[in-house]
Amino acid sequence: MTVALPIAIACLGALSMFLIAISMVPTTNVLKTRMRKLERIDERSLSQRNILINQIVSAEHKSNLRSRLDEAGWYEVTPGALALRGLGAYGIGMSVAVLLIIFLHNNVLGGIVGVLIALIGWRIPSIYLSRAIKARKESIARDLPEFLDLLSTTVQAGLSLSAALLQCVDATGGPLHAELASTLSEIRLGRSRQEALTAMAERANENSLTMAVSAIVQAEKLGSDLATVLQELAKESRDRRWMRAEEKAGQLPIKMIIPMALFMIPSLYLMIFGPVIAEFVAGH
Repeated sequence: MTVALPIAIACLGALSMFLIAISMVPTTNVLKTRMRKLERIDERSLSQRNILINQIVSAEHKSNLRSRLDEAGWYEVTPGALALRGLGAYGIGMSVAVLLIIFLHNNVLGGIVGVLIALIGWRIPSIYLSRAIKARKESIARDLPEFLDLLSTTVQAGLSLSAALLQCVDATGGPLHAELASTLSEIRLGRSRQEALTAMAERANENSLTMAVSAIVQAEKLGSDLATVLQELAKESRDRRWMRAEEKAGQLPIKMIIPMALFMIPSLYLMIFGPVIAEFVAGH
């Protein structure tokens, strides 16, 4: 029993690492594969092209997890691969839990801490995914006002919206650039501009981008002055970014309460009453 337990722990850890390694193997993006297949279709086969476009549209959001992966920009990661990562992390957490229980001599506290470590290991991939989604949305919201300003200037210069998008996409960076490049690829393959822009907003699921796309689509339908609409959208996006900054600044005093209570206040008490206590102990 004494010899078999370390071997079992080592096997569990090795299996967990193997599952995580398997989940890290890059997979083929289904959307890109179908788009490449669509490019090989002759222009005369319009019916077949329309069928494949509908397949692309219907395959973009298969599940809630797939939608979250799209929001994070993890198009190469499948829901199954993410589940494997969670299972591997859970196995590593279980190995640490068993070692902790053995180290604490089967103590109840060791069992509770071990279970907590295993559950945290299971949740690590999901937590990392949530952080990636948040960072990506913040990046899109930060770059959107400048992109809308540039797009408005380009449209005012006399270019159409598609040509303006093509000119402005190289001036952007980060996640917004990737989404715009994918949207332009869909438009070149025959998807309508309104549908491609709407799909981009659904993939990113960022409020400022969704509102901007809705306003652009509505302006095109109603025949409004697109340059003026884009200027207003840029101003609103910049105002929302400023409001978010003010909101974060207003939350700082509340967030500082716990660090102050844990570190600053005890240190202050130690500086004030430490010499008094030391004098009192030395006098007696």
